[in-house]
Amino acid sequence: MSLIDKIKEAVTTPISVSYREKKDYTKLDMVMLNPVFLFLLVTSLTWSAWDISRSKTSSVADAALSNAMVYFDLDRPGASRVDFDNAVLQLESVVEDHEGTSSANQAKFYLGRTAFINGNHDKAIVLLSECVEKLKYSTLKTEAYIMLGQLDSDLDSALKFFNKAQKNALSDNEITYISILKAKRLAMEGKKAEALEILDKIDTENNTYKELFEEVYGVALTLN
Repeated sequence: MSLIDKIKEAVTTPISVSYREKKDYTKLDMVMLNPVFLFLLVTSLTWSAWDISRSKTSSVADAALSNAMVYFDLDRPGASRVDFDNAVLQLESVVEDHEGTSSANQAKFYLGRTAFINGNHDKAIVLLSECVEKLKYSTLKTEAYIMLGQLDSDLDSALKFFNKAQKNALSDNEITYISILKAKRLAMEGKKAEALEILDKIDTENNTYKELFEEVYGVALTLN
C-alpha cells in the first residue's frame, strides 16, 4: 500500500471503540468517530474556551484601564489637578498584569504621553515605540507617531514617523498640523528649502493652526 493510500485509510477509518464491532457502526457513528472530525471538534472546543477566557481577560483589563484613566479626569470628586502619580501607578499595573491585551498597549501609550508631557523623553520614546503599532485606535496612533516624530534624534526617522501620523490622521486639520510640525522639525535641522516647500503647500486661508504656521514660517525664513 502506498503512503497516500495509508493516509487516506487513516483519515477515513473511524476510531475503534472496545464495546462495538465496526460492522455495527451507524452512519452517524462513522462520522463522529472519524479522526478528522474528532480533530476539528477538539480544535473548535479549544478555540472556544480560549476565546471565552480571552474575552474575560480583556474585560478585566478594560476595567483596570478605566480605573487608571479616572486620575486624568479633572471632573472627578475633589480633583484640583491631574493626579499623574496615581495615574502612572495604575497604568503600570495594567501593563504588568494584563500584558498582551489591547488595554495594556493603550496603557503604555498613556504612560508614554505622560512621560512626554513631563519631559522624560527617553522613557517616552521606549514606551511609545513598543505600543504604537499595536494600538487599536487611529487617534492614538496618530498622536503616538507625532510624539515620536518630535522626539527621535534622527531626522529621517522623525520624518517617517510624521508620515505615518498623516496616514492615520482622520481629518484634513490633523494632516495640516502634522505638516507644520514636520516643517518645524526640518527648520530646526537647518533645512530651510525643505521646510518652506512644505509650508508653501498649506492653505493659509483655512488654517486652524495659523499661529503655529506663522511661527514656523518665520523661523524657516531666518535660516541662511
